[in-house]
Amino acid sequence: MALLIAAYRYRAPRDTASSLFIVSKWLQSACWLLVMIRFSLPGQQIVLVSNALMLVGGGLEIVALLLMAGAFDAKAKRYYAVVTALCVLSYGLIYFFDHSDNLRIASASLGVVLFIAFPAYRFVANKGDSLLQTVMGLVYAAVSFVMLARAFTALFAGRDMNIFLTGLIRQLYSIGIFLVMILGMAGFVLLSRERSYEVLRRKANIDELTGILNRRAFIDRAQIAAAAAAERREPISFLLLDIDHFKQVNDNYGHVTGDWALQNFASTLEFYLGPEDLFGRYGGEEFTVLLPGAGEEESDRKAEQFRLAIMSSRIEGHPLKYTVSIGVITVIPDKSTQLDQLYKLSDAALYQAKQDGRNRVVRSRWPESGAGLP
Repeated sequence: MALLIAAYRYRAPRDTASSLFIVSKWLQSACWLLVMIRFSLPGQQIVLVSNALMLVGGGLEIVALLLMAGAFDAKAKRYYAVVTALCVLSYGLIYFFDHSDNLRIASASLGVVLFIAFPAYRFVANKGDSLLQTVMGLVYAAVSFVMLARAFTALFAGRDMNIFLTGLIRQLYSIGIFLVMILGMAGFVLLSRERSYEVLRRKANIDELTGILNRRAFIDRAQIAAAAAAERREPISFLLLDIDHFKQVNDNYGHVTGDWALQNFASTLEFYLGPEDLFGRYGGEEFTVLLPGAGEEESDRKAEQFRLAIMSSRIEGHPLKYTVSIGVITVIPDKSTQLDQLYKLSDAALYQAKQDGRNRVVRSRWPESGAGLP
């Protein structure tokens, strides 16, 4: 595993999670090498070193997985700081004052439980993240129970134990360790791919500057919403918004300030949108809003709310003030209604708003038979 990851990392982009993961695999490899040659080396210190390598290697692997899943927050850092301190203290006291294999095994097994219980809980509890994380959490939970059983067996079995003895618990322990190693490797690769896919999906659907839907994503989702409204015979309202005199903003204040204005515009409108409303950037200073279920009265109220919010908005630390003109069209769509039709009608209304002096809302009407007005 360590060699495969090292080969991948040779030319792949490097990040903290991947770096921690490959270090964890090298440390675990060193641990198992020491376990294999344990009886060929003098002294008991080899037991302490091998367990320390496993503790650090396993801990770094868990941290890397949590980082890849976006779950290594301040709470996780505090948890692992406390757990690491407890594991080091417990194992150190047992090693220097007792020397019992059973107590060492129980301490190490409980340490593993504490280390993997946290990702098990986080991955299962965060059901909205992904099915992959949920499955990983369930497997980690199963391994936790196996390690917990091993710890209690070591404490109460009444016979000496070590990792080389045979028996059911030993077999379950071996399977558990194997699952942890395979799960860690496969889980990390799959989480990495899932994160890469999410980044690509976001780049494909989200406008980089404003953080809202880009043109293509807005059209796709709005067409789906229109089709759903047609089946329910419910109205939809399409709003086309254009920042007034935006070229003058760029000419007078610079393009950086223009970008700030676009970001301010998007964040201001998002505050007034509902969970079902769609908001996208069509291009330049032109934005679109689709209000599913909103009739003329509701969309007029919303449009005026947008206009007033933009007129009173401010960019922190900058004197710039700006306004918006809005074109609105409301219809009860049918199966033949296309978003391009709504765009053209709202664009005509927007043009009229510009001609009438800007900073205003103008409504357009559906001229054809078929789709109706609410």
